[in-house]
Amino acid sequence: MATNKTAQDYREERKARLAKSAKQNSRKSHRRVSGGGMSQKTKNTITLIICAAAALAIAVVACLNLGVFERFKTIKTVDGKSYSAAEYEYYYKSTHYYYFNMSQQYDNYYGQGYGAMYSGFDSSKAPEEQEYVGEDYKLDDGTTPTWKQYFEYMALYNMRRSIVLADMAKKAGYQATEEETSEAASMLDNLRDNIKENAQQNNGQVVSLGKYLRANYGKGMSEAMFQKIVDRETLANSYYNELIKKTGESYTADKLEEEYKKDPAAYNSVDFRIFTITAENVEAAEGATAEETQAAQTKAAEDAKKKANEMFGKITDEASFKTLAAQYASKEQKDASDFSKDETTLTAYARKDTLSGMPESVVNWLFADTTKVGDKKLIDENGTYYLLMMIKTQYKDDTNVVDVRHILYQFDESAEDAEKDKAEKKSSAEAALKKINESADKLNTFLEICAEESADTGSNQNGGLYEHVGKGQYVKSFEEWALDPDRKEGDLGIVETEYGYHVMYFEKAYNKPLWSVTIADKLADEEVKNTLDTAYESKQYAVEGGEKNAMIKKLNAKIYDELKSTYYANAAETTAAATAAAN
Repeated sequence: MATNKTAQDYREERKARLAKSAKQNSRKSHRRVSGGGMSQKTKNTITLIICAAAALAIAVVACLNLGVFERFKTIKTVDGKSYSAAEYEYYYKSTHYYYFNMSQQYDNYYGQGYGAMYSGFDSSKAPEEQEYVGEDYKLDDGTTPTWKQYFEYMALYNMRRSIVLADMAKKAGYQATEEETSEAASMLDNLRDNIKENAQQNNGQVVSLGKYLRANYGKGMSEAMFQKIVDRETLANSYYNELIKKTGESYTADKLEEEYKKDPAAYNSVDFRIFTITAENVEAAEGATAEETQAAQTKAAEDAKKKANEMFGKITDEASFKTLAAQYASKEQKDASDFSKDETTLTAYARKDTLSGMPESVVNWLFADTTKVGDKKLIDENGTYYLLMMIKTQYKDDTNVVDVRHILYQFDESAEDAEKDKAEKKSSAEAALKKINESADKLNTFLEICAEESADTGSNQNGGLYEHVGKGQYVKSFEEWALDPDRKEGDLGIVETEYGYHVMYFEKAYNKPLWSVTIADKLADEEVKNTLDTAYESKQYAVEGGEKNAMIKKLNAKIYDELKSTYYANAAETTAAATAAAN
């Protein structure tokens, strides 16, 4: 679901700053075999011994291929209990796949290098060759770990987190919702279907689910173990959300107000006008020398600076800001935004957390006590010029938040006939709304259609749910529908935004504003995290020897060697070639 991006140009600037945001988002998922074999008896004939030996050899090979022995390797805890080494491998590889795939997807969509910029991880370099960009994990000596060390840390952290939370849930008699357990139960069937579908699309051979799991998560992985992990993760995550919810609801209004007063600027909102001017990217002309191209780029930068200063000098009030923005907008800006609309340059109900993609210098000015209504500011951030005007200084927004669901029928920007595509998406949205309205169980029908048809990949698998929607978070028409004071539970409708048509379902309203919800969530998150951290270090869950545990060290070496040979075999050559090209 698209958030509120009323100022078109700062979207591009945000791309270059997503690595900063990625730092804060890094943390989102036996018995030992004894050495002896079966003893041979000398009374057996030589033929029987040879046959037995051959049969044993075949069985051993099968066990190695199926990972039977792998499932018995364990990581001991302080009090003698065990973690499964095969499960540890699952968590290690899952963490690696998450960052590797995210980085590659950004590279494929935006171009080489954007994966590292957006996710912090460079999929073209071996994890041991790049520093981890987050701030949630440091080595014992306080130094920055490599991504390889981060993957090792997160494998153990996520496995213990899942086990601890699931154990806590069972002791509390807590059960995941029917929807959650149903989804977990169908996970293996969904994987089978995906394997078949991908094979058919690529004219490939259909592999068994067991082979797929072993190939992706290690030889010790089986269908039963995979389902066990999925079920436990489902329970753990459900219970964690319940803990956060109940803990947050336990805080009194006085407690929340007390926390607010410690740092009002962290929760306050501001309204402001914004417009950006950036130097045009100069492409090398045919036959032009490098010096000529650089000179043209330098001139473009000087022109942008002159243009920004010229517009800034003419701004006298809100009306002039809007008029001048339309006059000084580039062709690309005019193609992307309608400058006759107030929201194109106006950002309202903005908080520090919603401005995380903005330069720090811009945010600091907006929330400075010295900034007054009507003040204007021109900020140069590496050749991007931010023209700002303060409309409403810091204020405490007391608008109550709501939960809503939506099904997105997204416009196809690549469609040759945009109007035809828009009409088709509108027709699909209307058909979905009609089907929901005619259903005896509207919510369940909504959920089914959402899972099958919604283009919002961030919410389509949780029923299109957006919780704690407040002002300043989403595009105007979406927000106006959701925050209509006359809205009632179960209300349905269709909303058009620049992204497509949204079939809306009003879930519930809260009698609390966003600032108090934000504070409650923050306090609850800290409290629950402290509870979990204490549990991790208890004898029941703490690993014997910590990260220096002999089995963990062996597993890390084995898993990393496998990942390196599979994903980074050419990483050194790629890095060397890039270095040579740069020089």
